[in-house]
Amino acid sequence: MSDQQQFITRFLLAPQANYDRSHTTRIRQHIEPASTLKQAAVLIPLVPRNDTFNVVFTRRAQHLKHHPGQVAFPGGRFESEDIDLIETALRETREETGILCNRDSIIGQLPQLPTISGYIVTPYLSTISPNYRPVLDPNEVDELFEVPLDYLLNPVNMRTQRFTLSGANHNIYSIPFSKYSIWGATAQMLKVLSKQLWY
Repeated sequence: MSDQQQFITRFLLAPQANYDRSHTTRIRQHIEPASTLKQAAVLIPLVPRNDTFNVVFTRRAQHLKHHPGQVAFPGGRFESEDIDLIETALRETREETGILCNRDSIIGQLPQLPTISGYIVTPYLSTISPNYRPVLDPNEVDELFEVPLDYLLNPVNMRTQRFTLSGANHNIYSIPFSKYSIWGATAQMLKVLSKQLWY
């Protein structure tokens, strides 16, 4: 069995992990009631490379109001014309990066993650063609790059910063890679994926 097949099998069979309880608590303290959270979805694109996978990331455009310059997965808010959140993730990925993907390529999803910007985000894992040709939307994305999946899921590469807010302890995760820092909600998703796969 190839490393790619092993990853997919482990992901599908493993019990779903959960985000840090402190993260959800911190978000809920800032955004009430929960019904005000807007639905959104992101795609975690897995590119077959050398018998394993790389993960595709975007760097958000510097002029954006929310999280300018931050490393993120392609995705965005649910629109009324979307059939469901999978369609949201696929549509937003196509619009932001030009990467084409379909439902048959979706492997599964991670738990929904509430964010400080007022969204509840559903991450979907999907394989994409190794020959994809990105066409970036400059209104949304400044750059696209790949990182080996094994590097992202290795706990050695995950930095943790602890802080106290309103008497409660919280963790912020980050993963340095080359000139990039992967942090915030994106790092939270990778942390829970790593936990789920027992890395």
